[in-house]
Amino acid sequence: MRMTKQRKMILDLLAKTEQPKSAEMILTELPDHTMNLSTVYRTLDTFFIQGLVSKSNMKNTAYYYINKKDHHHYMICLGCQKMYEIDCHLDHIADQVAKEHHFKITHHDMTVYGYCSDCQLSQL
Repeated sequence: MRMTKQRKMILDLLAKTEQPKSAEMILTELPDHTMNLSTVYRTLDTFFIQGLVSKSNMKNTAYYYINKKDHHHYMICLGCQKMYEIDCHLDHIADQVAKEHHFKITHHDMTVYGYCSDCQLSQL
């Protein structure tokens, strides 16, 4: 994959953010007229295929985040949409399953959906 100026801009933006971002959110944070939404989507898809980013889906929207060395996942509250980063504990299971099935895993993703403590209280 060639690292173009546009790809670098998107990767840099994702690298400095704490929360996952949708393509639309990324576009609004880029300098005006730098690229269009379809370019952002194509770039994010390329990054996902290359294993540079992961994504979580909520309400038909994909949210992207950089794959860090300390691999993690997210819990997403269906009430307030707050995202909580959680450690990954799947690596040893994935490795075992891959070995059993002679499968080479390039990456994995897990998103847990539910309600945070505040939203649980508001539902009582």
